Amino acid sequence: MYHQCVLKRSCGFPYTHRLTHRARHSENYSLSPSGSSGFLQWIRKLSQARGAASLFVFILIAGSAPSQNGTSARPLPPVGRLVAAREMGTARGGHTATVLPDFRVLIAGGRQEKGLFLNSIEIYDPTTETFSAAGKMSVPREAHVAAALGDGKILFAGGRTRGAVPLSSSDEYDPETEEFTPRGLMHARRVRPTATVLRDGRVLVTGGEDGNQPLDSAELYDLLTGKWSLAGKMTTPRANHTATLLSDGRVLIAGGDRGRNSALGSTEIYDPKTNRFTRAANLHDARCQHTTALLADGRVLIAGGSRKPDHDDPLASVEIYDPRSGSFTEAGRLAGPRSKLPDSATLLDGRVLVVGGAPSAEVYDPKSGSFRPADGTLDAARYYPASVQLMDGTVRIFGGYDSHSVSTAKTWIYRP
Repeated sequence: MYHQCVLKRSCGFPYTHRLTHRARHSENYSLSPSGSSGFLQWIRKLSQARGAASLFVFILIAGSAPSQNGTSARPLPPVGRLVAAREMGTARGGHTATVLPDFRVLIAGGRQEKGLFLNSIEIYDPTTETFSAAGKMSVPREAHVAAALGDGKILFAGGRTRGAVPLSSSDEYDPETEEFTPRGLMHARRVRPTATVLRDGRVLVTGGEDGNQPLDSAELYDLLTGKWSLAGKMTTPRANHTATLLSDGRVLIAGGDRGRNSALGSTEIYDPKTNRFTRAANLHDARCQHTTALLADGRVLIAGGSRKPDHDDPLASVEIYDPRSGSFTEAGRLAGPRSKLPDSATLLDGRVLVVGGAPSAEVYDPKSGSFRPADGTLDAARYYPASVQLMDGTVRIFGGYDSHSVSTAKTWIYRP
């Protein structure tokens, strides 16, 4: 039988894959678990030769022997392991990590203790397991957003800088020239907004706080013109919320806070066709500083967070949004409460990794509807780390703060 996937690590035996490039070119190769670094080098060379914007579809050819009764028992998949890896060049928390077209990772900004805001950036190369300095942003930023644009550049917007001053400025980073280009001011200063790349390539930035209060405004960045324009207003001012691109192109805005008093239980939907936000169903638990992940079936997993900003009263509850019914359903609990989380990674087999806000990591299996703890731990509970999924299916976690607001240069790899 055939399975579509991006690349899975094998379980002690080599996998054979067929690569389809724009449905015109195919090439066969074999990969053993020890060959993931070589594969990343191979796939990078192919992307450079045929264009970084190419679409790669990997088809795993695998067989399974039926049992005597004609069915195959499905064992639980390995839960995976979290291991320490090489450190970054700079300790940082509240930063961003974005995958580049050549599959390297751009790590930007953040903050260290004693109010030291960072404008440094570094690039992680998964084929060599190295970090290298790659210039500086035009202004130090923490609690900003980053978005990978369709032309291979990275958009940075908002956040706060020295003196905790909120920012409305934006920049584009070109990985080919390693240079930043100013892209004008947003219509508002925004700390901890969200940024979502829409299907048409525009970037939707919602909410955040301006130094005084949360915002209900939203705006759109058009990479073709390099300009910002106002979108419709949200139904509720919010910061520390999440925005998840749904399978139909709409965006689910969930939770957040309206200041230092309490979290929000409201949600809303942005429709790019009408440029309007409409109120949606309420969460079962009001939450901010939580995490979300789009599941393979189009539903949205929402986990953890806090009933108040700054991880007061953290949550272990989990719920799932179904866009077909427009409703939320409770979906079990994490092993323990956690907040100040990065976006969760949907693994290649459809499970979801939740990490941050606690030393441990947990894996959600949508087939069983349950969480299992991963093997291994971080060095401590890490708040606002950054995480990305790499082409070989592993997840890399970078930095973050501890409970004393001390940032780290440590990194970890989750291997499914």
